Amino acid sequence: MRRTRKLRLVVVLALVVLASFFVARTRSVQAEHSPPVGARPAWIVEGVVASQSMEPLLYVIRRGGGVDHPEKWRKDEFSEETIKKWKEAGITLLMRNLYKGGGMKAEAEDIAETRQFAELAHRHGMKVGGYVGASLMYETLFPEEPEARDWKMMDEWGRPIYYTNDQTFRYMACRNNPGYMAYIKKVVRLGVQDLKLDMIHFDQLRWPAEPKTCRCKYCEAQFRDFLRKRYTDPQLKMRLGFVRLEGIIPPPYNLDGPPIKLTELRNPLMQEWAYFRAASLAQRWRELVEYIHVLNPEVGVQGNATMAPDLNAGFTYGVDPSLLFEHGDYLRSEEVNQAEWTSDGRLVSFIRSYKAARVMGKALNPLLTPISGLLFESAGSANKSWKAPIELRVAEAMAYNKMLLGTFRYLPEMTPGVRRYINFFHAHKTDLRDTIPVADVAILRSFPSIEFNPSESNFSTVLFEQSLIQGKVPFAIIYDRHLKDLSKYKALVLANQDALSNEQVEIIRRYVAAGGGVVATEETSLLTDWRRRRPKFGLADLFGINEPPPPKQASDPLRRKYGEGRVAYIPRIEPAVPAPQAQMTYHVSNRYWKLPKNHRELMDAVRWAAGGELTAEVDAPEWVTIELAQQRGTNRLLLHLLNYKVGEPVPGVPVKLKLPAGMKLREATVETPDGARQTLNVTMQGQTAAFRVPQLRIYNLVLLQLEKA
Repeated sequence: MRRTRKLRLVVVLALVVLASFFVARTRSVQAEHSPPVGARPAWIVEGVVASQSMEPLLYVIRRGGGVDHPEKWRKDEFSEETIKKWKEAGITLLMRNLYKGGGMKAEAEDIAETRQFAELAHRHGMKVGGYVGASLMYETLFPEEPEARDWKMMDEWGRPIYYTNDQTFRYMACRNNPGYMAYIKKVVRLGVQDLKLDMIHFDQLRWPAEPKTCRCKYCEAQFRDFLRKRYTDPQLKMRLGFVRLEGIIPPPYNLDGPPIKLTELRNPLMQEWAYFRAASLAQRWRELVEYIHVLNPEVGVQGNATMAPDLNAGFTYGVDPSLLFEHGDYLRSEEVNQAEWTSDGRLVSFIRSYKAARVMGKALNPLLTPISGLLFESAGSANKSWKAPIELRVAEAMAYNKMLLGTFRYLPEMTPGVRRYINFFHAHKTDLRDTIPVADVAILRSFPSIEFNPSESNFSTVLFEQSLIQGKVPFAIIYDRHLKDLSKYKALVLANQDALSNEQVEIIRRYVAAGGGVVATEETSLLTDWRRRRPKFGLADLFGINEPPPPKQASDPLRRKYGEGRVAYIPRIEPAVPAPQAQMTYHVSNRYWKLPKNHRELMDAVRWAAGGELTAEVDAPEWVTIELAQQRGTNRLLLHLLNYKVGEPVPGVPVKLKLPAGMKLREATVETPDGARQTLNVTMQGQTAAFRVPQLRIYNLVLLQLEKA
């Protein structure tokens, strides 16, 4: 008996050692073939302009609506003649379907068409991407893959979650389900290795909106594991009041659908569920990206997340840009905040989303044409609600994005004006490539503030960002993780960031003591990151007061020195348009984007906190924005100027730029898709270069070549 036990033990140990060897070997192979962290496919670095027609015929017919005889449209979309037309218009990436969710056998004809299309496009030097959906078209999928019945998302009532109320033939799939992830990897391998696709696009890179989100057995088990790894027993005791987790379930809301009419999220388990949703989505995204990079490092990856800084998308959809932008090449955005100066004096833009991507070193892929409820509508009818010309949207991407102009949908959109802007982009790739935005100021988007108290924190943050945009302040949007490196910024803006951890409070205190500036508003630092109220501001010693003044008291700014730095506290941001009703799924739509009534006070506070002088000072109307960037390895600065009031050119724009120490200006030129290149006359005063940019119609690019003094 003892010998038998010993033999069994030896066998078990041998198997463990053997398994460890194979695991180590697998990791070694993956390490050999995986690209370095942050590396991108070479063709993406060169710059991309995309178009899309991604719906398979199976889905178009099953959905209903649209034009009669869609197969004729489909044939035209996949023709070689269409490929030539897109290439002639300056498009470099063509997005087509790979897998919608109906089953690989059911979609075999559509997949075959995409394979043939990719071969044709590659002959013409074009890149081709493939769409991968995240829904289950169960009518065809379940007979083909019986195990798929276990892949669907389930709500708190144990019911499957549909894509929409209309498209009830589509269940949403749960990426936390290992069976579903294994199947999607088969789809991806087909696209990368068989179809030779250059890009994989994952749709629905988000969870459904709370409270109608997945609470399946896999999510439930992983949520408990998340809590166990996140906290020690003493921490769990402080967080939840107990340490045993087997009784934990994803927190129910007892609602069939949104909105959740809470004004603030205090329930600690609901907060942790939001963190889990964001973390698990990012983890599944990472797994897919890394799998593709193992198959072929030169294949790009993008995901269609809900990139909408005007919405608390971290709580609502589990979308945390600071996590998702760690992986992949692009996040897709279908938000409606397209570049425009409205008749009632609002500047609408994608600038927030671009800045969210750039702070993470990535690009955003904006859809330049509005989404319609029906496919195959004409480009003209699709653009009726988007009044500003596409040129402005293209120019905005050129200025604020990272070597990606966005995605078009229709050949009729490719007007001579649009082609002129695309050609300008291609002609100036050497100038635009490998740049880093220059930011004097950072504005924080703290997760427990923005996501759990959106009607206060996100509303104030969106308004302050609007002031920075129209005030032409070089700024960056940062997230909690970026607080650890504030030394690059002259000032930090905390717009009603009410929930900050003790560690964050101390980081900010040290930053100011060392010479940094802070502008804070309203209830900033009054709560901990668990949203527990402190007896006074966590930053009370910086502000010089212990708590916010009474609502009826005048909102007089307070300024004071702290150590080597400067602190400005402003009791209230005064909206020009009353805020929307408070609720947890909170949308600060662009109808609220009018400059605050105390816009001037906000800007004066920022400049004072930053030391009185910004790197770029541009004297132009409120409908003109700027973006300043530096190009690595070239001693070159790029100043982008955009006029959102299209049709009213801005004459000579005065500019002052503070040059880096030890550098002098060798040459300054301005180029635009709307005119000829010009050399600028520059006057120098110390390290400040002053010049005037000639007429600004829509977009000007100022190139400043520096050299050592």
